[in-house]
Amino acid sequence: MSDTESLFSPSEYTAALLLYVRKHAARVQSSRALDMGTGSGVMMATLLALGAQSALGVELEPLAVQATQKLLDQEGLLEKANLVQGDMWAACGDACFDLVVTNLPQFAAEHIEGDGRLASWSAGGADGRRCVDPFLTGLSRHLAPGGLAVMTHNVFLDIGKTQAMADALGLQARVAYCASAPLPAHKLASLSPPVLARFTGQGIHKMGNYWFVDFDLVEISWKPEKA
Repeated sequence: MSDTESLFSPSEYTAALLLYVRKHAARVQSSRALDMGTGSGVMMATLLALGAQSALGVELEPLAVQATQKLLDQEGLLEKANLVQGDMWAACGDACFDLVVTNLPQFAAEHIEGDGRLASWSAGGADGRRCVDPFLTGLSRHLAPGGLAVMTHNVFLDIGKTQAMADALGLQARVAYCASAPLPAHKLASLSPPVLARFTGQGIHKMGNYWFVDFDLVEISWKPEKA
């Protein structure tokens, strides 16, 4: 595995999203799909392999764009893909999408030391919502009628806040799937004492020397009157 491939190795969060789209392949077929934050490129490749009519991948980091291009080329999908290096919705122009899939940086920390990742990879600010809130705001302008967005949603984000924000935008958010992922020592160390105290036993769990953090897959769609 190359250094670039190691840098953008898919996480448990991405694996959960991949399982979701495979189980909902009918939703992917013939859709105008958006992979927001392509990372390794595995999600974009999966969307195309499952029959998306078109797939736009948006990624901020040049190295991740290279990793995605390499993977798509390996899978014979590069010519079908539209890959843009840019900052979230600014890279999408006026396009609307039937399916949006994303695993945004959302760990509740300003910076994470020790994992060799780029600064933009995991850290989501003090409450984890630094990228999530702009994503939701832009989604209301880019989600097609009848469209669906699926996002990973860390316990730090507070599902109530996400649902309230979605509601104010004419959208609805529901938890489709719950899971837990290992919490590495370097990420645990990046949490502020108040955050760790608040969530230990309520989303962060310890057994022996091992720590775990809960996350959800959240579906976001238009409210029925706007669907």
